Amino acid sequence: MNLLLKILNSLLARRYQITDHAIESMDHDSIALNDLFWCLGNGRLRRSWPRQRKHEIQGRTLDGRPMRVVVRLIGPRFVRIITVYEVQSS
Repeated sequence: MNLLLKILNSLLARRYQITDHAIESMDHDSIALNDLFWCLGNGRLRRSWPRQRKHEIQGRTLDGRPMRVVVRLIGPRFVRIITVYEVQSS
């Protein structure tokens, strides 16, 4: 199964955890939970750390701001959202 589809299925089944760090980052960058889900559902895999089962997904908020989400797969069907941040354009 596609990695992004696994992540999306875990979100839809409510088998996920958002770390305090991710919540603080979302608050700092004014990213809502709906933005997070939109990015994970419509984004693309940017890079992976296979040994750690970590993956970075790049996408956009609902209002079009570029953002990234780093997740870790815990077991076959659980996702931990490690951090979320808006990508600043240069």
